Amino acid sequence: MSCVSANDLQLARLADAIAQRVGQQRFHVWFNNSTRLDLRQDGLEIAVPNDFISEWIGRNFTRPIQEAATEVLGCDLPVRFSVVPELFEIAVPADARPDKTSAPHAPRAVPADAAPGAAISRAVPIVGESGRGPAPLAATAGFSSPSRLRHRVETFIVGCGNQLAYNTALYVSEFPGAQYNPLFIHGSCGLGKTHLLQGLCHRFIANHPTKRWMYLTGEEFTNEFLTALRTNKLDVFRRRVRDLDLLVIDDVHFLAGKKATQEEFLHTFNAIEALGRQVVMASDDHPKLIEEFGESLVNRFVSGMVVRIDPPNYATRCQILHAMAHRMNVRLSEEVIAWVARRVTQNVRELEGAITCIAAEVRLTGCEADVAMAQHALGDLDRQLVAPVPPENVMQSVCDYFGLEHKDLMSGRRQRTISLARSVAMFLVRKTAKLSFPEIGVRMGKRNHSTVISACRRIERAVVRNEPLVWTSSVGERQEEASELLQRLEEQSRARG
Repeated sequence: MSCVSANDLQLARLADAIAQRVGQQRFHVWFNNSTRLDLRQDGLEIAVPNDFISEWIGRNFTRPIQEAATEVLGCDLPVRFSVVPELFEIAVPADARPDKTSAPHAPRAVPADAAPGAAISRAVPIVGESGRGPAPLAATAGFSSPSRLRHRVETFIVGCGNQLAYNTALYVSEFPGAQYNPLFIHGSCGLGKTHLLQGLCHRFIANHPTKRWMYLTGEEFTNEFLTALRTNKLDVFRRRVRDLDLLVIDDVHFLAGKKATQEEFLHTFNAIEALGRQVVMASDDHPKLIEEFGESLVNRFVSGMVVRIDPPNYATRCQILHAMAHRMNVRLSEEVIAWVARRVTQNVRELEGAITCIAAEVRLTGCEADVAMAQHALGDLDRQLVAPVPPENVMQSVCDYFGLEHKDLMSGRRQRTISLARSVAMFLVRKTAKLSFPEIGVRMGKRNHSTVISACRRIERAVVRNEPLVWTSSVGERQEEASELLQRLEEQSRARG
């Protein structure tokens, strides 16, 4: 969308001169998307959709506009604004237009982003305001106070799998927009992404009490946008989410496949970043692995700091269990902590569930929290660890973890990642399915049994020495301790049923 008429060369030169002074990105956000320029005898008229845009451009860009006019036209140029909302109506997707039988003033239909016939629920994003800028946001949308932020960085357990994400979040909370912008944190469910993002917001509030911020999920952003579209209040929505010093979006992968919402978020992202302010996001996957995401958004995400949170290792799991037990006011011995940490490896939520069960057993029975009681409280954990696992489950878990296809394991390729994954699969099938070496060789691409023996011994040595295993994934090089990797893959294989 351009802010000038294609056949007005003089106005086009003026627009180019303005863009050179304010920067192409800011010009795209604040002029191409938000204005129409018109040269008249008595000056430059700038049509805008609302008073907020006119006030912002007048406050921040009057001088560059005047300098550009002097360069192009050779004289000073009076500037005035006119608010013309109808020039900036956003076209509603064809499958979201109101029914022709609707009343003239009926709300707009839901765009294609929403499921057919779905109602739009009111989102409750978390927002903070300073005394500056437009009217307080809470007066227009029923926003929550910072008390809705449940987590703080002080209670975030730091280990080798999340150290970089933690350090980066602390830096951003103190110096927003300075270096790691945007910050994109990704990792599997239950690893503490939401905890870290909400803790970042708390620390930001403490460091910058007068700055504006907002925390909301991808679903909340979508619902707010769709509601604004239906009720003709897009300018109010944009005013809320763009005039911020910090925007935090959790579960941003929720926007996948929602083209209209992605386009709106892209403009929001550009508007905030163009002003040197901070955007922080979290997702279950790396930006490049989120399906049905626009290339423009992915490029914006990877232009900053992309950091992964890995599952906690054994030492970190023990720390987490100690902290949870203390919070739940239940005393657990080191033996119980070690027993749980060795059996629950996937994520923090599963650890919390295990401690909750043990705490409930202690309170309901009055028994001491020893290993026997933990075994009783957590049911079939030990029995699951000795039950046979179908080899197909092991191979699928290995393929998923290393980002490979089943045919890669069966092939003769010796690329490092494939070779490691194949050896790991052989070792786990031998351990969990109790198959002989020749049987494993047949299942793994008709390999000789001596090849299987060699692979199993190599992985066994790595586990005994707890050597680091290194491989290349689609998002860069990865490394993990052998014992942790094998334990995690075995649990995933058993969880497949």
